[in-house]
Amino acid sequence: MPMLLVPGRARAFALLVAIVAVPAAVAIAQQGPVGAMFESDKARHASREPSFQLVDLPATKADQSPLRVYLSAGDLERAFDRPEFRPAAAIVPTNTDLSITAPQPATQRVLVSRVQKQPEVMRDLEDQIAARQKQPAANAAGEPGVLRIGVDTFVAQLPRSAMTPANANFPKAACLIATEFAQGGAVDRRELYAQDRVRRGVAACLTALDAAGAQSIVLPQMGAASSETQTHDAMYEGQRTLMECRLINSTAGIALGIHDFAASRRNLREIGVVQWERELDLMFKVPPDSRAAGSAQAAYRAYAEQVREAFRRGLAGEKTTVGHVKGSCTAILDVQ
Repeated sequence: MPMLLVPGRARAFALLVAIVAVPAAVAIAQQGPVGAMFESDKARHASREPSFQLVDLPATKADQSPLRVYLSAGDLERAFDRPEFRPAAAIVPTNTDLSITAPQPATQRVLVSRVQKQPEVMRDLEDQIAARQKQPAANAAGEPGVLRIGVDTFVAQLPRSAMTPANANFPKAACLIATEFAQGGAVDRRELYAQDRVRRGVAACLTALDAAGAQSIVLPQMGAASSETQTHDAMYEGQRTLMECRLINSTAGIALGIHDFAASRRNLREIGVVQWERELDLMFKVPPDSRAAGSAQAAYRAYAEQVREAFRRGLAGEKTTVGHVKGSCTAILDVQ
């Protein structure tokens, strides 16, 4: 059963804050690399149009232009591999040990596999990480490792002492935020994915990268991996709904972090939050001639609206709770 908006919630939400989704024609006029990828991905998959949203946040004293925040469906790899889409910086998931060779989270391989092609840059990244690993850990109760999930971050220059190689297919800077244990399993400890924790890490990354002069940043959804470990949990409507809940929660926490950062912005002009298109296919794609095609598309549209609402609500500084969705998301959205 697809999750649906609770009656009246969408109308009430409009009163929270005067944030306006910008028409596509206006978006094209001032787009940078993140905006260019947004428009390209939107055109590539017309059926994924419900997953796209563009919101302008107000200008600040330091920057009179609005902050363009994009929600899209695509692949982080395209942002790295296509020069016209490559941002100045990226926020990339890592693990609590800050081990870039560990299997989890898999998303960090998008960055590391590309940096490894530039040996000098890779050595510089390893040196930066080694220096951070020698610093005292937070040692919060029950949270092993160098970084706390959702809270602690690490900014790396790629590289520090020279220009990024002309043939490099990665951004000039990356902020690593812990989203997993090095060997996995953290995703099943939902208290580590409370929206108020993730918002702290995202806001910290944005603040650091903005201070370094970045004008464009891209980041993926995070916190939904390893969901197969609860496939048969009776609390949920099934595997797809579990993933839906986790991805809605991820979007909400990221958007809250953007909200917390936005008022102090100095340089940043655009942020792209990328929903992995292959994850959407996993949840909703069926053969076109399947009898389930109609219900699958309806389920997808209902889910996409939930994500967009969590996105808009977070940018307005409002948490998304179980009261804002209809479904079995209590264990995910109402984590304390």
